[in-house]
Amino acid sequence: MYCPECGARVSDNANFCDKCGTPLHPSQEVIPQAQPRRTARRTSTRPQDPYKDQIKQLKLELKQLKLYLKQITTQMASTRSRYHETAAFLPSGILSKGYKWFEDVRLLGPQQQKEQLQQQILQMEQELLGLQQAQEAWKLEIDR
Repeated sequence: MYCPECGARVSDNANFCDKCGTPLHPSQEVIPQAQPRRTARRTSTRPQDPYKDQIKQLKLELKQLKLYLKQITTQMASTRSRYHETAAFLPSGILSKGYKWFEDVRLLGPQQQKEQLQQQILQMEQELLGLQQAQEAWKLEIDR
C-alpha cells in the first residue's frame, strides 16, 4: 500500500504513514502505479550552527554595556550642567577656577569608567565580527 499524501510505501496493516504521519484507511488504498497527490517534503539534516548561541550572547552583553555607557554619559552631562548653571553666579578668578577644578574631580571617576566601557565595547565588537565571519565561512562550507 502507498500513502495517499506523500506516496511512500507503507505496510498494509499500518494506521499512519511512517514518513508524513497521514492517517491511513483501507478504503483509501492507492494502486502502486498511481501518482501521489504531492511529493514528500525533504527534512533538512543540516548541522546546528555552532556560532549562533555565542553571537546571541555576545550581542546581549554588548547591548547591556552600551546601556551602561549611556547611563554614565547622561550622569556626566547632568553633573556638568549643574556646575555650569551655578558657575554663572560665581565671580571670575580663583573661586571660579576652584569650582571648575571641583567639577573635573567629580567627573574623573565616571570618565575613567566611560573609557573602560568604550574599550570593552570595542573589544567585544571585534570579537563579534570575528564570530560572524567564522559563521559565514561555516555556512559556505555546509552549503557545498
